[in-house]
Amino acid sequence: MSLHNFALVGCWWALVTVLVLGWSCYGQKPVAGDSEAAIYVSARFDELPDAPLPQPPQDSQDSQDSGQRKPLVAASPKTVPTTTGKPVVGKYVKYIPADSAAPQIHGREKFILGARDLYSPGNFAAMFVSAGWEQLTNSEPNYGTDKGAFGERLGAAAIRETTQGIFTDGVFSVMLHEDPRYFVLGPRYGLVHRALYAITRPLVTRNSSDGHRTINGGLLLGYAASAALTDAYYPQSNRNFHDTMSTYGGSIGGAAVGFALDEFYDQALEAVHLKKKS
Repeated sequence: MSLHNFALVGCWWALVTVLVLGWSCYGQKPVAGDSEAAIYVSARFDELPDAPLPQPPQDSQDSQDSGQRKPLVAASPKTVPTTTGKPVVGKYVKYIPADSAAPQIHGREKFILGARDLYSPGNFAAMFVSAGWEQLTNSEPNYGTDKGAFGERLGAAAIRETTQGIFTDGVFSVMLHEDPRYFVLGPRYGLVHRALYAITRPLVTRNSSDGHRTINGGLLLGYAASAALTDAYYPQSNRNFHDTMSTYGGSIGGAAVGFALDEFYDQALEAVHLKKKS
């Protein structure tokens, strides 16, 4: 990797760190309803609720009880459960295992979630895979095919992945009130059903308030903004509308493949005996 690209990568990662620290220290006013954080259950995508479920009213004595609030769950309109016996994952887990529940997340929490994912081993692996594929196929960004070209492609992939994470999780998901996490269906569902669910997640996601299905505007707009920024650091020959749209389409396709890997990851490990069957 050239010194120029190394400096660019370092600047981007430094920017992410500064933004995360600043956002973490910034006090955020709670949104109405945050005190009763809902719990989403990883469930079949066509069985999500069509509307928020209201919490049963509590009498004045119950409201004075500082204690023990029961979390809501996102469920079908026919049933209104007030508790869940499913294991609840942490607030900053990006990929929710099958048959698990997850707490609501809002503005600052989405930003931190995305920043933590940027520093994950999986994201670093995605950068190397992306740069390797571009090197193998000699596709844009067109730096050539020598060793130096791979370093430049790796630097470009790092910037691209970083901007995608910032725009998707930290900006547009917050603005559009969308949940940037991936909810695994798991082996209770058929292979085709799970595959279709996974590859459509770049287009469909959940509302972060009630779990209702919605267009994944956070990812679509975030990836579009990231693709537009490639004109600032891609080679001059790639700074055109065609190559920008090609980068955008490739990123959406890469996201679909990534979600499919997340969906079948545990079963793949079990198949090669690297994980015990649950």
